[in-house]
Order: sequence, then C-alpha cells, then structure tokens
Amino acid sequence: MQFTAEHAEWGRVDITLDDLGCSRSWEEIHRVRGVELRCPECGGQVFARLSKLGTRHLYHRTRPPSCSLANESLEHHLLKLELVTCARAAGYRAELEVAAPTGEWRADVMVFSPDGDRLMALEAQLSPITPEEIAVRTGLYERDGVRVCWFGFQPRPWVGTVPTLLVRSPADRGQEWSVSAGLARLPSENADWSPVGATLADAVSWMLTGRIVPHTPRSRSRRVTRPNSWHQWAEGWTRFMDDSWRMWWTTPSYVAADGKRAEEEEEARRQARDQARQRAVKEREKARKKQAKARAYDLFWDRTGLDQQQWRYFRALAELYFSRSLVFGAPDSRYGDGRPVYERSGPEGEQWTLVGVACPDPRQLRDWAEELALLVHCHEYFEVLANRAWAPFQIYVLDPAVGAMYQERVLPSRLDLW
Repeated sequence: MQFTAEHAEWGRVDITLDDLGCSRSWEEIHRVRGVELRCPECGGQVFARLSKLGTRHLYHRTRPPSCSLANESLEHHLLKLELVTCARAAGYRAELEVAAPTGEWRADVMVFSPDGDRLMALEAQLSPITPEEIAVRTGLYERDGVRVCWFGFQPRPWVGTVPTLLVRSPADRGQEWSVSAGLARLPSENADWSPVGATLADAVSWMLTGRIVPHTPRSRSRRVTRPNSWHQWAEGWTRFMDDSWRMWWTTPSYVAADGKRAEEEEEARRQARDQARQRAVKEREKARKKQAKARAYDLFWDRTGLDQQQWRYFRALAELYFSRSLVFGAPDSRYGDGRPVYERSGPEGEQWTLVGVACPDPRQLRDWAEELALLVHCHEYFEVLANRAWAPFQIYVLDPAVGAMYQERVLPSRLDLW
C-alpha cells in the first residue's frame, strides 16, 4: 500500500489529495485502462484501488522485494496518512514520500512553509533501527535545514534520542489518534517533568506552529514521571535500567523555565564550590596555624627545659602568688616567643587583660618588656633576663622544682648590649 506515483505527463500523483496534486481526479486512474503509474522508488508499475474500508491506495501487482514503499506495513501507511492529514488540517501544504534532491533521504510526510520552503519532515518509524542510525538520518535533515519528528507506536532504543512522539491509533472508528508519550511540562515546584496528553492532530499543529519544540533538559530534573509514580516513559525496555528519554517536546516557556532552573542550580553549585574552597582555605590555614603553634610549643619546651608537669606547677604558683585568675596564651613571637599572661575579670570572666609574659626568649626582648611583668621558672633564667635589662624590669621567679616564689625589680646593668 502506498499513496504516491509518477505519471509520464501529469508528473507526481498523490491520491490523498482531491485533485491528486496534478489537477486530475481519482476516477481518471481508478480502474481505468491505459493509465500508467510508476512507483517513485523502484519505477515499477502501480495500480489504484480501494481497501475494504474504502481507503484509496496504490499497489504493485507483483511486490518487488527491494522497494521500501511496496514493503511498508499497513500500520506504517495508516500512520503516514494520518500525519499528512493532520498537517493539512493545520493549514499547511503537506506531501507524502518527498525525496531529497540528492536522494539521501525520503520523508514520509514533508510539510512546506507558506513561502514554499521545506518546513518539517514527519517520519513514521516502525521498523527496527539503531539510535546511531536514526541520529545519522536526523543529521541529514538538519544539514538540509529541515526539522524532523519521528513517530512510533511503542518504546524502542532510539525513542527519545531524537525528536520523538509515540502515538496510539483509535480503538474505534470515529475516535482520534492520540499521543501516548513525548509531550511534557515542567511543574513550577522543584519536581520532575510531567507527561502531557494530546490528540495527534493538536500535537502536529503545535509543532508546526512552534508552540512546542524539542528540548533536552539542562537542569537536574531529567525524568518524566506521572504524579505519585517513579515510573518513567519507556522504563525497562533495554538492558540497562537507567536508560530513559533524553529529549521531548515542550513549550518554549517550559524551555525557559528549565534554563532558569539550570542557571539557579549552576549558581548553587558555584556557591557550593566557593564555600568548599573557602572551607579548604580555612582548613589549610587552621592546619598551618596548628603546625606553627605546635612548633612554637616545641621550641618553648626545648628553650625553657620545662615539661608539662612542671608547667602545671608553674601556673599554679603564679595564680597562688598573684591571687588572680590567670590565663596563659600560646608562645607568641610578638612577646619574644614567651607566653602572654592574661588576667580574667568581670562577672563572667569575659574581660582579659594582658599583665605579663612567661619565659620570653632573652634575645628577643622589646619595648613591651619595660611595661609587662616577666615570669620565669628558675633563678638562672632570672639572671639571663637581668643581664639583658636596658630599663627597669619587674621579674617574678616561680620555681616549680622547689616551690620558691619571689619578685625582684632589676635595673639596667649592661646597656652596651643594646
């Protein structure tokens, strides 16, 4: 069953048109002797007849095995006929079985724009084909500036890899063809895409007028699911459970909404990356400070000869001697690598006042040593500091080894050192 032929004088004959597309009538070819009609693909002679349901069609008296038009299934022919009918009902000129000038493609239905340019190919694809093969055929149309949509009845591996609509033929006469998959909308809330039902006539009209366009989602929502269901279109029809549609038809407004959602997601990812980098910088800085602090403590213990137990005694002697709540900071290069001593005061102990420095390096004394008390753990340390004094220093000796506690104000003795 096919619908187009070639006549030596009339040219192209399309029996789906009232005037056969060549200003002739059905009666001039149906059961008329001497009329020679040729198949546009194989060149064999074809004849006009009516099916049992009254459908006009052409047939080869002897079906040639190599002619694709002659070997198309009844379902394929009926779908092509419905597609061309829908395109014409939408107000467009549409022709069946239009071939490219180069012969690289033959459109089941070619729809033309008002200025006569090829607008869109409507392809009924019911025979097996791989995703790679249909991608190549789609690319040929795109190369020649022709949009295309592929129509089928059931999920196949290629479905959704190119612009696709799955359709359903009417169960009873008088009913319309409908779209079973391929149309989707994007809810306003942060959810998956939702399927949209429509008649085939409406869907064809929408795609020809630009009310719907094929779209590959950009946002993280890349599934089409029914409400309260996790099942997707075509789920489970290949070996891999994660196979799913990658492209579907939707309105330009939903394309824009998906783009906005994708931009928001990208901005959120950018912020997350920035925050992660900032956390990493802070962690590295924290680790650097921790290592520096550990090195400072190691140097402090090595320089003073104190251990943790002796330091605890030293701190206890300091609090006992001054009768104050004291806090000892970490070794600080600002105070000659000594440990700053703070007095805590206030109702909640929230006020810290710097009152002294414990065991500073005698080689790194600065102006602060003239104003702050210097706390040392033995008389030998006291002697070294005293020999370095260039101004009156207040030095407290708190010896954890013997429990001695005394203070002494030293005067400059060797100014030549400074």
